Amino acid sequence: MTLSLASLRPASADDMTLGALRHEIDLLDDQMLALFQRRLALADRVGRAKDAPSGTHLPLRPDREAAVLARMTGRARPDQAAAVAGLWREIVGWGLARQTETQIRVWAPAGSGRAVDAARRRFGQAATLVESPDAEAALAFAAEGRGVAVLALNAERPWWLGLRSEWSDLRVFDGCGRAAPRALAVGRVDPAALAPGRRVSVSSGGADFGPGAGRWGLATHRGWTLSLVDASVPADRVDGLVGTVP
Repeated sequence: MTLSLASLRPASADDMTLGALRHEIDLLDDQMLALFQRRLALADRVGRAKDAPSGTHLPLRPDREAAVLARMTGRARPDQAAAVAGLWREIVGWGLARQTETQIRVWAPAGSGRAVDAARRRFGQAATLVESPDAEAALAFAAEGRGVAVLALNAERPWWLGLRSEWSDLRVFDGCGRAAPRALAVGRVDPAALAPGRRVSVSSGGADFGPGAGRWGLATHRGWTLSLVDASVPADRVDGLVGTVP
């Protein structure tokens, strides 16, 4: 189906009755449905493509998701960018569901409802969300390659220290929250597929990221600091870098 700008340009509301307006919406709904189903069919083909991600990593491409989201919100009207971002999260989530079931384990000892809501906004309705009894269970689930863990930042449970040691196969690939991240999403994601953005650092003395690199602390524990770093360095080249947050 080929859509032209003229076919999507609504008539003046002053010249249309309520019935005509509803008919116009019905026509747009039909076009949107056809395009959505076509996109899902293409997602099926992406999952079967000869160069599709395979092996020990999850079939997630945070870099591709971030690029699509940035392109669409950049083309949207500023007052509609948030609505477009939410819609595209759902579209991308349902496309991923055609390739693999996305399971999320959410851990948050206090205010878990907010963490679950943040995870749902990030991964969409297609993902299966389950609250985890503790951070270690969520991390173990992710380390086995069974899905994603979304873990709250909590002063009493510095689970993020393990990203440098026993959970070193996991990578932070996004933050959940409307402003500063309240929780981090981690999984067995290919480091080459991490999205550009602020690097996530776990360090005791502060790694040298070069002059002018900004740093924002997220949590501390016994001299260790979890930080976001604004630096253009490869995520696998500096000790203490454990992922990125777009």
